Amino acid sequence: MTRMQTLPAALMVAVASLASACGTITFDFPEAVGPSDGGLDAASTSTPGPASCAAHETVCGASCADLQSDPKSCGQCGASCSDATPVCDRGSCAASCSAGLVDCAGSCVDTATDRRHCSACGATCSGSDVCIGGKCSCPVGKERCGPSCVHLASDPLNCGACGVRCDGTTPVCNAGVCRPSCTGGLSACAGACVDLRSNPEHCGVCALVCANGACTRGECVCTTGQVLCGKRCVDTTRDGNNCGVCGRGCPASSVCSGGTCI
Repeated sequence: MTRMQTLPAALMVAVASLASACGTITFDFPEAVGPSDGGLDAASTSTPGPASCAAHETVCGASCADLQSDPKSCGQCGASCSDATPVCDRGSCAASCSAGLVDCAGSCVDTATDRRHCSACGATCSGSDVCIGGKCSCPVGKERCGPSCVHLASDPLNCGACGVRCDGTTPVCNAGVCRPSCTGGLSACAGACVDLRSNPEHCGVCALVCANGACTRGECVCTTGQVLCGKRCVDTTRDGNNCGVCGRGCPASSVCSGGTCI
């Protein structure tokens, strides 16, 4: 149905008569424009926080915070611990850390697993290393080749062993062997033969990384209470870049609480 057909009958007659006398007449009916950016006013001066935080961190204003151990954002963004309860212990302010945890500048951490405080406060693991048993090591399934942790089964620069490079007529690394192409239902992603259905670094498509390390049937799986926003699993009730819905950023002077910028 055209816009002319939706006009009242009397008005249509008047328009037709006027058009007959004056020639063709055109009308400009503005389209309705809905809210943008998840409902935020288009004139909003919202300044989103950092583009990316670690999987265990939350966007709080202009920075990232671990709500389980950050004494300045303990349990929720902006909740600072007091002098009487100066440490953040598993999301709650306390007088001291629980057994098995170490006080590192007000943060109660497990130095056996915390990559920022691996074996001791301030001893940070570099690169893609994780903290296992108080030592910086490559994640399970990866091997160290120089400063990097790699998958020997699929890394075209370290195929089967460190330093073995796939190129020329055998440009891809398939199950630790350089081959002309990928086999066994695997797909080539920058020379690496991977299973897009289950690879957390290439989930569904090449280079789509699952923040929590879980890829099932080609889709990143978020933990309970989280939502997949782009390539990250986030808690939209408290993520300053995705507050309430994906893509809704809170102004730098506010935080996200309960899915609302406050």
